[in-house]
Amino acid sequence: MGLSKKIFLVVLLAIGGVSVFAEVSVAAGIQIGFGGIDWATPLNQINNCTKVGEREGIQYCIRKDQFHTLLGEMVSDVLYGFHQDTFFAVFFGIEDDEAYSLTKRRLVEQLGVPGTTLDREGTMSTHRWTDGLVQIELFNDTSEQGFKLVYYYMPIAKKVLRTHKSLLPPKRLGITFFPTKKGDTPEAMRILEF
Repeated sequence: MGLSKKIFLVVLLAIGGVSVFAEVSVAAGIQIGFGGIDWATPLNQINNCTKVGEREGIQYCIRKDQFHTLLGEMVSDVLYGFHQDTFFAVFFGIEDDEAYSLTKRRLVEQLGVPGTTLDREGTMSTHRWTDGLVQIELFNDTSEQGFKLVYYYMPIAKKVLRTHKSLLPPKRLGITFFPTKKGDTPEAMRILEF
C-alpha cells in the first residue's frame, strides 16, 4: 500500500472516529445541559442570552447566536427557561402536524413508549419520557399553544412545579427569534440528537 493510500485510510478512520465520538457525546450531553449551557447555570453567567419575558417567576430567554434544527428543519421558537435565575428548561415551538408526528416517532424510537396524559378540557395531550435527570415532554395543544417540545432538568423543575400550574411560556411573547443581525453566523444546534 502506497503512502498516499495509508494517509487516506488514517484520515478516513479519524473522521469516522470523530463522528462516532460526536454521537456518543451528544447522547450524554442532554444530561449535562443544552446549547452549550449546563443545567443549573446562573443566568448572569450565560453570554448572548436575552430575557424576552417572564411568567410566574420563570424567566424566558433567547440566544441569538444560535439557530436550532429539528429533524433537519430550522426551528425559530426556542426559549431557555430560568427559575430564580437558574437554567432548568428549553422550550421548542414545533411548526406543523408533520414535524410533530416525526418528532414523536423519533422520541419513541429513541426512548420507548411515553407516558401520555390528556388535560380536563381534552384540548392538550402531553407525552412524557424520562432520560436520567431530564424529562422530555411533547405537547399538542389544540386550543392555543400549538405543538411544543420541552426538556426539563428535573432537580429544579420538580421544585418549580410545586408552586406553578404550568411551566410553559405564554403562547407568544411577541418577538422574532430568527434571524440574527445581518452578517452574524449563529451556531447550529440539533434538537433531537441524543
